[in-house]
Amino acid sequence: MIACVAFIYVRFSFGAECWSSSACIDAVVCAAKGGIPQKNLCSGAANIQCCSCANCMNATLCTSRGGIPSTGICPGSSTNQCCNMASTSVPIGDKTPVKRMLTDLADILRNAGLEVVEVDGWTTRGHGQMTSVKSIICHHTAGAAKGDFPSLSVVRDGRTGAKPVSGPLAQLGLGRTGKWYVIAAGISYHAGVVTDNSVFGNSNSIGIEAEATGLPLKYTGHDHWPEVQYQSYIRGVKALQAAYGVPTARVVGHKEVAAPLGRKPDPNFPMDEFRTALEE
Repeated sequence: MIACVAFIYVRFSFGAECWSSSACIDAVVCAAKGGIPQKNLCSGAANIQCCSCANCMNATLCTSRGGIPSTGICPGSSTNQCCNMASTSVPIGDKTPVKRMLTDLADILRNAGLEVVEVDGWTTRGHGQMTSVKSIICHHTAGAAKGDFPSLSVVRDGRTGAKPVSGPLAQLGLGRTGKWYVIAAGISYHAGVVTDNSVFGNSNSIGIEAEATGLPLKYTGHDHWPEVQYQSYIRGVKALQAAYGVPTARVVGHKEVAAPLGRKPDPNFPMDEFRTALEE
């Protein structure tokens, strides 16, 4: 009797429909599960794509090999799940970004040739230790129209009013001049409710709040962003990816993973263009 059976399963449909209607999911969520999204096989919005998995196996076996199993994109029983072996973070030398404060953030950005401001108290600031670094979520502040990073106090200390949220609201801020503000080393409340908390939740993701009014709400090009800021955004994210082993598919806009989808508009530039730049 075989206790654990591993499956290799990729089913691509060459017809007009996805192999399973339940596999028609958001492309970013598909990639986060370790799947392969295919266009033009599902009805609905362009981001809803047919998700197939090339590494289906018993969930227990997946976990024993260091992967993260996810349901919904493999055939058969509920225990046959898509095993994402890229979900674990790559150690930094003799360190690992698992269950610790990210006290190397400033050095990572500075070593990439970026200007860095270390906000007082950042190395101990946060809502507890990070569980891991599986994703990077890009935001814009929707703040004031002038100044390099006028949203600093809000990102550091939190929001008041009808729906108060205690700070920090992101680990990192990015000013209009391309300057990086390192605000917190621990969990920051930037993600909210997301499509997959095990990947994009606050304890598993780095949040970057880039200073911008958020207007116009258009998603073609980035001409409404200072070029120095946009290029610094790319350069900084690349450095974080390299340090923490975050694949480009896991660099997402808040608008792509906030649940329900459509709840958030940020950032107001196309993430496909941004991810392409990360690969150059």
